[in-house]
Amino acid sequence: MNKKLIIICTIMAIVLTMFNGCGSSSGTGRYSVPSEIVGPGGGGGSGGSGGSGGGGGTAETDIDSLIASAWEDFRYAAYSSAISKFNEALLTANITDSQKASAYNGLGWSLLKSSGAESAYSAFTQASSLNDEAKLGLAAALMQRGTRSSCQQAVTLLESLGLKETSTVFNSVHPIGVTNAGAHAMLAWCYFIIGNEDGARTQITFARAADGTADSAVNQIYNSLVAMGLTFDS
Repeated sequence: MNKKLIIICTIMAIVLTMFNGCGSSSGTGRYSVPSEIVGPGGGGGSGGSGGSGGGGGTAETDIDSLIASAWEDFRYAAYSSAISKFNEALLTANITDSQKASAYNGLGWSLLKSSGAESAYSAFTQASSLNDEAKLGLAAALMQRGTRSSCQQAVTLLESLGLKETSTVFNSVHPIGVTNAGAHAMLAWCYFIIGNEDGARTQITFARAADGTADSAVNQIYNSLVAMGLTFDS
């Protein structure tokens, strides 16, 4: 098996292990970002289409509640429902930039869990300038592409989270399923693909010390790196 095929197969296995999710909701979960808001800067849909009514609350409160409800669905693997709610929030009038980033981030992770990292690329791109979880998700989508160029872009995103320093701890706000060790292991993989073996060695050594579980994504990345030629001082 040639090296390129090994890389592709390994990345697929890693992504499935690290980001897998089996939605309990009905439907396939294969939703796209609404066409009205795909473009950069695209915001809320037509006026009056968003709020679920009810007197008393402001538009922000309604949107925040909808996003919170979507994340609750996500927590219980009801990804189709979560996707629907995140999309509804994005099409609500008067949505703020912060709320938009939060909704795109949630949409990205819901799409990733239900349909794979590539399907989440657009949503993560929309949120990544304001949301660290979206940066990590976008890095995962780029990592899965498996090219030197895409992994270099992933490195830029992961380093923007401070992960170049092993003292940096990544803590997710939402239950996206990525640990600090997992985030550092992602950077190790990307470093190796772009030719930075010292960086890969440092990151994966730290990640394994933090999570040495035999069946973890961290250990899978370590074993793959070793199989592909990364060496360690004895």
